[in-house]
Amino acid sequence: MAALQLSARQLSATNNEHSPSTMLIVAVANVAQPEQGVEIIKRISGQNLIDLFNEMDRPDAETAIVGVLFAIPPALNGSARWTAENVVDFARVKLKGRGEAFMDTYAYRLASKAVFRDNAKVEPADILDWRSLYETSNARGEVDAELVAHQTWLSVVITRMVNAVNLPDDGEEPE
Repeated sequence: MAALQLSARQLSATNNEHSPSTMLIVAVANVAQPEQGVEIIKRISGQNLIDLFNEMDRPDAETAIVGVLFAIPPALNGSARWTAENVVDFARVKLKGRGEAFMDTYAYRLASKAVFRDNAKVEPADILDWRSLYETSNARGEVDAELVAHQTWLSVVITRMVNAVNLPDDGEEPE
């Protein structure tokens, strides 16, 4: 598999007053020189991800996105550790709010079929409108063994790295 280029600081979580926030981890490769490995870029929101897409969407671009992962802190995934899952569909969504109000935001459908927005899980029944902005070729259930192997490898590696940076040493109890 390709080598990863990143620093520990890139995978450090941003804290809010209640818990660390979710993160988007984007794997980018040089298409002209794939032997250079994969660079990891952290984004903290759907808007930041759109900005990255716009930066990279040039006819003369030498880099391409080869994976987008959503890193979920323990408080949102129900475990004691972070998880990083592949985003198979990134969309602009309209979500039910209270009464007749609604929220216009970005959402991520993960490989596990779970749906999140920045810093929150989304109930599928609350989705009023879904407009895909980025989809992997296996987003609708098609099986591409090579893509699934790449996504699985990237998810495992990024999960380990995010936990190494954001969790206390094994001898300490998480707060």
